[in-house]
Amino acid sequence: MTAAPAIDPHLLQQISEAIRSIRYGTVQITVHNAQVVQIDKVERVRLTHTAPGDRTSGVSRPTHGP
Repeated sequence: MTAAPAIDPHLLQQISEAIRSIRYGTVQITVHNAQVVQIDKVERVRLTHTAPGDRTSGVSRPTHGP
């Protein structure tokens, strides 16, 4: 069994920055022939739906009575 090749510190920095730069989402690392060839970052934005004038974020209120 052969030893794993050393990982380039610059590559680790790029991966770390991709992770630190998003709040919600995914970081996908693509490897080809044991080499990282691509880093994809998908950031998701969480939305809250509130009624106009409602200051309570994230709470859904009915717009019609029973």
